[in-house]
Amino acid sequence: MSDLSDLLPHLRVLAAFSETGQVTSTAELLGVPQPQVSRSLARVEDLTGLTLRQRDGRTVMPSRAALELGATAAKVLAQLEVTLRDLKNELRGHVSIAFQHSLGETLVPAAIRNYLLEQPGVDFGLVQGSRKDCISALESGRVDVAFIAVNPDSLTLNTTHIYTEELVLAVPEGHPLAERTEVTSGDLTHESLIAMKHGLGLRSTVDALLEHWGIAPQVAFEGQEISTLLGLVAANLGVAIVPRRNYSLPVTLIPFKNRDATRAIVMITARGRALSLPARLFVESVQRYSPDVS
Repeated sequence: MSDLSDLLPHLRVLAAFSETGQVTSTAELLGVPQPQVSRSLARVEDLTGLTLRQRDGRTVMPSRAALELGATAAKVLAQLEVTLRDLKNELRGHVSIAFQHSLGETLVPAAIRNYLLEQPGVDFGLVQGSRKDCISALESGRVDVAFIAVNPDSLTLNTTHIYTEELVLAVPEGHPLAERTEVTSGDLTHESLIAMKHGLGLRSTVDALLEHWGIAPQVAFEGQEISTLLGLVAANLGVAIVPRRNYSLPVTLIPFKNRDATRAIVMITARGRALSLPARLFVESVQRYSPDVS
């Protein structure tokens, strides 16, 4: 029906007229002037070609068409009310996120902040751990979404590329390399490396990079947080390969001439498992706000 959309503003009048059986009672029920009810009924009659009002003496009563249309309108309005209530309840739900340690400084807080600006009623559960821990939490159903570095080799996960992060060399202030605009893999040969512990995502990435470059610098210290690595670097205990970010510690960050000194940051969800509405909207929010979604 081409005029169906024109009927929508009159559904409440149709439903009330069918229920009360009188124009005056309909106006009282809806809290509107009686002429407004009469105009609304007349408009529906014009749109449909149906007679909605019939007289019984001096009383205006709903016709059979008005009763049937009104009953349908009441069902539609009731279903809309239920759907809206359910949606509002869902949007006061919960989203659980897993993420690697090194992504808890900027990416995850920014993603949550942007989402809560649109859906302030949602609460979050956070799980922080290694790349393996994050994937395990997602696959087991303990979390809705996970953020990790490097694409997972799995057919059971949906992967969304968020951005590519450059890796740089962090050296103490005053270090012989600190004045350089670029360094190469060869510059690491005689340096003591400070790295993440085995099993953490950044350590896996750095190990793979060093193996590809064909070098094996001595690892002097291991830590679980980037801030720990940089604290050791600032204390002149070695150098570290870290993501390029704005750090507060007194270290110098130098880009690598090797253009493969990068890592992909991705968002993953479980393939075949439906997300709740709050979680689905969170995924869409991340895709909308992230700088390099592909």
